[in-house]
Amino acid sequence: MDDPASAEQVQTTEPSHAPKRGLLGALFWPLRLLKRMYAWVVGWADTKFGAPALVVLAFAEASFFPIPPDPLLIALCLGKRKRSLWFGLACTVASVLGGILGWYIGQALFHSVVDVIHSVGWGPSWFGTVAAAKELSADQVAALPRAGEVIFYPDGYFYIVQQKFEQNALLAYFSAALSPIPYKVFTIAGGVFQVSLPLLVAGSIAGRGLRFMSLALLIHLFGDKVRPIIEKYFEWITIGLCVLLVLFFVVLRYVM
Repeated sequence: MDDPASAEQVQTTEPSHAPKRGLLGALFWPLRLLKRMYAWVVGWADTKFGAPALVVLAFAEASFFPIPPDPLLIALCLGKRKRSLWFGLACTVASVLGGILGWYIGQALFHSVVDVIHSVGWGPSWFGTVAAAKELSADQVAALPRAGEVIFYPDGYFYIVQQKFEQNALLAYFSAALSPIPYKVFTIAGGVFQVSLPLLVAGSIAGRGLRFMSLALLIHLFGDKVRPIIEKYFEWITIGLCVLLVLFFVVLRYVM
């Protein structure tokens, strides 16, 4: 028999150990904001639209939406453990299809979304800044990757991603699909730089499948043990994911 839906409990539970005052409270404020966003996302799990919302969220996150589908996937799997693998499969397929949309956005619509990227504050992190080119020679500046009038500077994600594509495009797609880094940067950049779409599909199926199906399988097998950990330590799990994100880009920039 399926477990009772637990989204409402996740939505309303506040960890007793979370700092509330002073400097630590200020530092944890963004995490509390993240948890409110998390609560909004998992709130869909307590409705009849939970599964459709998961598909839409997974599709959108792979191409333009900032919130990953993992929280909603977790909530749905906890609520209906016997359907966990189905939820994981649906999430994987929708995310891969969203990645394909991201690739086409990069190939055919990139110049239409440049202003949107800047308007949401992603411009400097995605495209880099002119200051990063000050130590480059004129020939090196001329050789920087670009798309029309948009130049991708060395301190931006697109420049790093383009370098990874040149080294091993399949591995780059797989790593982005598996890890907590912004997958949409890779899918859109793949279209911008005309990287093989079949490689995106193959890397995405492998990476997204491993990520979402493993999560669904773990909850299917150990749901009762996983639930209290997620509910109690969400802030610390978020910190861990952020640290992994930073470390991944350090490795991406200086090691790989």
